[in-house]
Amino acid sequence: MAAIPRVSPSEAEEIALKHYGASGSAERLAAEHDDTFRFVTRGGALRLLKISVIDELSDAGPDLVSFQTAILLHLASVAPQLPVQRVAATRDGAPEVRISSGGTPRLVRMTTWLDGDLLGRGATNAALRRDLGATLGRLSIALRGLSHPGARRTHLWDLQNLWRLRDLLDELPESGLLPEVLQALPAGPPVPARGLRAGLADYLDRFNAVVRPVLAQTRTQVIHTDFHGENLLTGSGRIAGILDFGDALAGPVAMDVGVAACYQLGTLGTGPDLLAPALDVVAGYHAADPLSFGDLNLAAEFLVARTVARIIVSQWNALREPANRGYLLRRTPQAVGHFAALRLLTPDEIARTLRAACSEVHQ
Repeated sequence: MAAIPRVSPSEAEEIALKHYGASGSAERLAAEHDDTFRFVTRGGALRLLKISVIDELSDAGPDLVSFQTAILLHLASVAPQLPVQRVAATRDGAPEVRISSGGTPRLVRMTTWLDGDLLGRGATNAALRRDLGATLGRLSIALRGLSHPGARRTHLWDLQNLWRLRDLLDELPESGLLPEVLQALPAGPPVPARGLRAGLADYLDRFNAVVRPVLAQTRTQVIHTDFHGENLLTGSGRIAGILDFGDALAGPVAMDVGVAACYQLGTLGTGPDLLAPALDVVAGYHAADPLSFGDLNLAAEFLVARTVARIIVSQWNALREPANRGYLLRRTPQAVGHFAALRLLTPDEIARTLRAACSEVHQ
């Protein structure tokens, strides 16, 4: 499949002027798929300009990207205290505009700019991680009443369909890792790359046999699905901004919890050292939006599942977008290390640890 041409900063500036009456300069921001720009108006105001490709062949079509706008509008109405961007209206008063660029249909959205430091670029502490979980809990509650046709989507990061990544795994090298990922693995203690492909395949099989049947009976709602350090801003020791609803869809809240916890795993050893930071996230969520026994069991599975997806999907995308390879593979070595450590624990052990952390919240 041919790569879709990127929108240049100068083209983004023309789009902003034509459809928003805003003159200024556009600076490209790193993103997995969308063309995303930091836009500075002539008056010095900051905006975010996102230009998304519309998949006309999908069942939902433009609903998939309009869904993101609908989320922001919904949150502005029901939870104005949540730190999310606000949608800027076009010259015609619309929340978004459809255009064609380079022969490709796209949807354009401009929002306010949120100030803060990216969570992923600094150190965290227990209080900040608990606030991360609590913020996600409040977001889940706010999204619970949203219904939109775009929520019926799926994508490669949709862990509900993790078993489908087997075909993608088969396209990777025999070791399961691209050469630059192998080279980036820490020198010591060594990460056991041997047997990685078999370990990934084993978990995909387990998910299909054990988790997938449970999901068929699990309630879903709109969730963020990508709640990690590069989509969160901090300020004054708290979460100050929630970014990028581009992967949002209908799924179980346990999936959001597992994803958020996955990115807060520790870096030292296994067992308590590995899970301790992630437990702060889960406990923080539980304090804001209590999780059931079944939710916590699923969150443990999704914690591992996201680690598996990080290894497979990032590399598969890198094979198809060589120009964006560095960005796509930036966190893959870390995921390999976490998966190797998680393999030393059983899913039941992880679930029991999550439940123990939450049992202390309301005591």
